[in-house]
Amino acid sequence: MSVHGPMGLGGGPLRAVWEQRRSRRYLEEEGRPAWETVRRLLAVLRPHAPRLALALGFTLLAVLLGLVPPLLIRRIIDTAIAHHDSRSLMLSAAGLLLFPAAGALSSLGQNYLNAVVSLGLIHDLRRAMYEHGQRLGLDFFTHTPAGEIHSRLVNDLGAVQQVLRTTMTGPFVNAVTILLTLATMFALNWELALASMLVLPAFALPVFAFGQRSFDAVTRTQEALSALTAHLEETLSLSGIVVVRSFGTREREAGRFAGLSERVRDAQVRQTMVGQRLTLVVSVMSALGPALLYGLGGFMVFSGRVGLGTVVAFSAYLAQLYNPASSLAGSNTTFLGGLALFDRIFRFLDLEIDVAEPETPAPLRKADGSPLTLRYEDVHFAYRGGEEVLHGVSFTAEAGRLTAVVGPSGAGKSTLLALGARFYDPRLGEVRLDGVSLRKLDEGGLRRVMSVVTQDPFLFHNTLEENIRYGRPEASGSEVAAAVEAAQLAGLVASLPAGLGTVVGERGYRLSGGEKQRVAIARAILCNPGVLLLDEATSSLDSHVERLIQEALARLFRGRTVIAIAHRLSTILAADRIVVINDGRLVECGRHAELLDRGGLYARLFHEQFDPVLAPAVARSYKPIVGI
Repeated sequence: MSVHGPMGLGGGPLRAVWEQRRSRRYLEEEGRPAWETVRRLLAVLRPHAPRLALALGFTLLAVLLGLVPPLLIRRIIDTAIAHHDSRSLMLSAAGLLLFPAAGALSSLGQNYLNAVVSLGLIHDLRRAMYEHGQRLGLDFFTHTPAGEIHSRLVNDLGAVQQVLRTTMTGPFVNAVTILLTLATMFALNWELALASMLVLPAFALPVFAFGQRSFDAVTRTQEALSALTAHLEETLSLSGIVVVRSFGTREREAGRFAGLSERVRDAQVRQTMVGQRLTLVVSVMSALGPALLYGLGGFMVFSGRVGLGTVVAFSAYLAQLYNPASSLAGSNTTFLGGLALFDRIFRFLDLEIDVAEPETPAPLRKADGSPLTLRYEDVHFAYRGGEEVLHGVSFTAEAGRLTAVVGPSGAGKSTLLALGARFYDPRLGEVRLDGVSLRKLDEGGLRRVMSVVTQDPFLFHNTLEENIRYGRPEASGSEVAAAVEAAQLAGLVASLPAGLGTVVGERGYRLSGGEKQRVAIARAILCNPGVLLLDEATSSLDSHVERLIQEALARLFRGRTVIAIAHRLSTILAADRIVVINDGRLVECGRHAELLDRGGLYARLFHEQFDPVLAPAVARSYKPIVGI
């Protein structure tokens, strides 16, 4: 039976093809109703309401100021020029300068506040998504490509920012402009106003005709971008490019990238053309208004029913009427498309947190680095959507002692360790630390007393010192030096060009596997945990380095509770207790000599792995290093 262990902890195969298909179930479920997305959006906007209200106030002022210039033009034509009134002419001309300037200042304030609110909203969503992603279970990251996650945080939020620029206060600006402009026009002449507004209802048609198309086009574009980003993350990362070059698949991957890029191009073209068709329809309708105005207005001027200045003022108001109406139709369509983006974001934020923080955390009686007992009580576990992989496992890792976990590949060893680290919670049963269920401990308190060293240590693209300090950045220089010495890293540090200040590269790629594992051990030594979990922590060490590090491990283990997944003879023989796991069940438990005498699974695994002639002699040379 193969068990797909958690990322970074070894275990059975991940069944990559199946996982790729399965990954989208987390993020590509059917979207929520549009009204529900709008409700969520309004809730997110609520903290920004004061600034938004002030922005709308500046907007109203700018609209009111914009209504004055056409009235001044009417006054210039019908009064100042007709009656040769130079004073009225000069005042009106000055007003044509001052009112637009004041309106521009109001618009500047509105645009500033609009930017503050929209970018503040993006900041809030970005933080919420990142923090929520940190709380998601390892199951999510096992099944979801990193590029898909990054696309939500980068592509989707970037597109949302573009939407907010046009729709944050735009619909309010346009609606107020239309209402106030119509009121002014009716006050001047109801017949010309009525003729001017006959076309307005037609501007609502594109919203209904193109809104859903825009929503669908945006959704397809973002999905295509997600797939492209995921491929990019995998094949142009350091680890990915090594695999690509090792197997000579550059042309194949370039072809896949070209296909994904074509999907993005086609989706973006469709999204763009939805907007272009909308622009075409609105432009045709916008031409009808001036035709009606000048036709009717001309006859009314001929008959002396209105002055020429009134008709000219109306022509200015038409621009203030139809441009906002056109923008309102466009912004509504853009907003409907933007709902697709917000739906994707809220869908991510709604992902269930598998390992939840307790509302009232229970305290640990010993939180000072003292060794603590870790107990598994009838633990059953199944990965999300899979079959049960642990079946009623019970054992105790005694405080201050080394417990080795052994078993064939895929037996469930890494899963046991992941449950002990509370990367997952059992389906049934409990894992208890010092008698307290891990479910009742807050993560910060647990991490202060527990460290994990994985089979494939992850190092950040930072200096060697920062990687060692990662779990305890406040450590002194002498403490770092002691950890380096204990982990047998002094020689490596001396050989590096900048010593501890050397940047180790992506995932620590400038270091060998054994060097990375020694860095991980130094990091654990520096944290000085009471409980230590190791998943093949010495698997990449050659025989010479392993012998050197045994004394360091002995110091690291002494006085701590240690659970170590072990295949190496050194770790097995040093254990106070050996737990043998097979097919998700505990089948044997005891010391090395006891288990060999029983002739069970442990004895078979031991003799299969080690030379049956040399093993007894080597075994006699090792003594348990903890609790003796």
